[in-house]
Amino acid sequence: MYNEKGALIDSLPSHVKHTTIYKKRKDKKTKIFRAMLKIANINPLEYQLQRLQQKTNADFWYFNTIVNPIYFKMAAKLGVKIVTHFHELPMAYNLITYDNLEQIMLHSDSFIGCSEIVCQKIKDMGGANVKLLYGFVDGEKIFFTKTAEEVKAGLGFKKSDFVWAISGSTTLIKGIDFLIPLLELLDDDVKILWVGGAEERGTYYYVKKTVETQFPGRVIFTGALETEYYNYLNSGDAFLSLSREDSFPLVMLEAASLGKPIVGFNSGGIKEFVKNDTGIIVEPGNFNGLASAMNVVKNQPEKFNVARIKEEAAKYQVERQIPVLESILEEIKINTKAE
Repeated sequence: MYNEKGALIDSLPSHVKHTTIYKKRKDKKTKIFRAMLKIANINPLEYQLQRLQQKTNADFWYFNTIVNPIYFKMAAKLGVKIVTHFHELPMAYNLITYDNLEQIMLHSDSFIGCSEIVCQKIKDMGGANVKLLYGFVDGEKIFFTKTAEEVKAGLGFKKSDFVWAISGSTTLIKGIDFLIPLLELLDDDVKILWVGGAEERGTYYYVKKTVETQFPGRVIFTGALETEYYNYLNSGDAFLSLSREDSFPLVMLEAASLGKPIVGFNSGGIKEFVKNDTGIIVEPGNFNGLASAMNVVKNQPEKFNVARIKEEAAKYQVERQIPVLESILEEIKINTKAE
């Protein structure tokens, strides 16, 4: 079930059934029916979920995030088993309330974590039946139509510049403010390409204006990209993560699929992926260490084998990970029926 019809629904195979909540449907008939339910003091969403459960007789409900906690109480009320897939670490828990997270933990019968550290956080909160399934990407969708040299030239970078690509929105959790102390430690020929949507908040304004005045020409913010995304990501000579916290960054897998060495803070699941010959991880807040690691990648590229990086990324391709997910869900299903 989806809150609203978006690109994800359009990409589903025709045999996969789906529905959207009444509130987001545009047809007049549904609007009238929803109004009638409200007049009768019936929660439209709860009514719809109950009807869907009666129709499908689902063995369990699978939640692919914790950010829609309203559904958990309803599932529990209907007596449905719940599987919750955590892609979040504690900083993201702040997006929901104390009671919301409590309901998720109380009503979930099984959990899936997208990295070992995420699984550990679930266990720390008393969660049982916790399974590990690393995040994964579809390699067939990772390709570029322009060379790195073409993109760099179009952005105004020199051939001698070493470009670090960062992917993600310009938020505090992604470490947007860390650009300032880091740039002070880097050579002038080191450039940063931040690929991702701009969060129009004061912190982004501070960073953007400070970069423009103190480090002109050193950082380019692309804004949100669609068709050009991999062209820009591939134009980086290496990939940089400044995140304060990241469960298992898919952008890291995308960059590795393109053969880019990874450097970043030890912010979560990144340390479960990066090996000695695929990148360097330093402790959070150690900007001198981060700058030194970046210099190693820049000045000693022979230490980081492109084929080896791509080989590591291939372990997390969709065709390898989907069978793992299916196996986990099948095990949960068997255990559910046995209870």
